[in-house]
Amino acid sequence: MRKVLVDVAIAAGVAGVLALIASAELGGRGGVGAYLWAAALGALMLGRRRYSRTVLGLTVFGLFAYYAAGFPAIGVAVPLAAALYSAAEAGHRRTAVAAALVVLVVSVVFRLREGQDFGFVVLYDGTGHVALMAAAIVLGELVRARRRIARLTGRQIELEAERRVHEHDQELSRELHDSIGHALTVAAIQANVARQEAPHRPDAAVAALDHVARALSDALAELRGTVRALRAGPEPSLDDLGALMDTARDAGFRVRAAIEPVEDPVTAATAYRLVREAVTNVLRHSAGRSVAVEIRADDGILLVSVEDDGPAGDPEADGAGLTGLRERVAAAGGRLDAGPVEHGWRVSASLPLEVAR
Repeated sequence: MRKVLVDVAIAAGVAGVLALIASAELGGRGGVGAYLWAAALGALMLGRRRYSRTVLGLTVFGLFAYYAAGFPAIGVAVPLAAALYSAAEAGHRRTAVAAALVVLVVSVVFRLREGQDFGFVVLYDGTGHVALMAAAIVLGELVRARRRIARLTGRQIELEAERRVHEHDQELSRELHDSIGHALTVAAIQANVARQEAPHRPDAAVAALDHVARALSDALAELRGTVRALRAGPEPSLDDLGALMDTARDAGFRVRAAIEPVEDPVTAATAYRLVREAVTNVLRHSAGRSVAVEIRADDGILLVSVEDDGPAGDPEADGAGLTGLRERVAAAGGRLDAGPVEHGWRVSASLPLEVAR
């Protein structure tokens, strides 16, 4: 829904700007056709996401048709700027550059053939058109690059989490091998002792069998504990936030972190997941450049806050990620809030440090 509203706003903006320019050129003398043409060029922006190259081609054609119909001058850069931006944003940079060059060349040649001054057409007016078109293409490229970085950053976070899980499983397997291997070795040795001593010293054989039973009991207990740990999975801690903060810095964000240690491992794990989800949303969707993370205890309550300096409209504010976090925080007896603040967007939560579980 947000994307649709953005596209409608862009379409209305393009149509409005072109209508104002046409109105100024008409000097108050009618000209309904010019306004309809401006509305049509603006309406093309509604399909800019799915059909960016088609929209750009139709905009170029519509611009030429507009002038061929004898309507008042509206320039060439302004009608094309939004279409050039959309094409570059969608990854069609070469098409955008080619379209801009075609329009500029045709415009310059036509105006020179009409007898207009070369210095004015090329050096004065042309410079402004080139600058505006180039700015639109560069802006589209920057937005595309930022989104790609956000996607890669999100994938990097996922890979880091997978790596940590793998390392945890490897550690469990080593501990299982060492402990159970030791217990079974002891059991095998004592079983041999019991077999050898049984004919001559039954009491020694019984003692050896007791050692076997204890060793096997220890092995079974270790195996059950390892299986429980594997089923539950490793609980993250606040120590794991360092890698998350480094990821945000690598993506170009200024990171301020004030994190106090938390003794309760379950609450710490909930706080970690909250920060991870909030920071991931910042990396993927925020147009800001800084993020602040704060975790501190206050009178038996753990206060968690993640704030960025992007615009107030956050597309993920009510997404599945934060909905899941709200449920997790509520299950722990806490509360989560997400919404705009004076200079950006904030996700915050209060978690009780002593909750009956």
